[in-house]
Amino acid sequence: MKWFLSVTLFATLVLLGCGVSGRDFSVKDVTKSETIILKKEPGQESITGISITGRGSIVGTAEVQLILNGAVYKKEEVQDGVSFVWGGDWYADQAEVRFVAGTASSGSLTLRYDFHDL
Repeated sequence: MKWFLSVTLFATLVLLGCGVSGRDFSVKDVTKSETIILKKEPGQESITGISITGRGSIVGTAEVQLILNGAVYKKEEVQDGVSFVWGGDWYADQAEVRFVAGTASSGSLTLRYDFHDL
């Protein structure tokens, strides 16, 4: 039984460790709108998916938009405590994210992102 619990705990820790990959981007000034270009890691193969997690806090309101073919594909209205997760198929080497400041007067926003390849 101890062996089973040890193996289960080890597998869980490995899987959780896989979930912390990615790179971070912090919005410089939440009172100003900003366009962010996220890019795949050098050496990555053909991209098949993307995951973006937003964390932070905003005083006032703002919006985060993921752009696909020039149009808003996903959007998140943010205020107070910010916590959102986007993910899905993605077939480009980069992604455009727009931060629209709205009435935001202070705060912070960090995007953790990861491009998934073959």
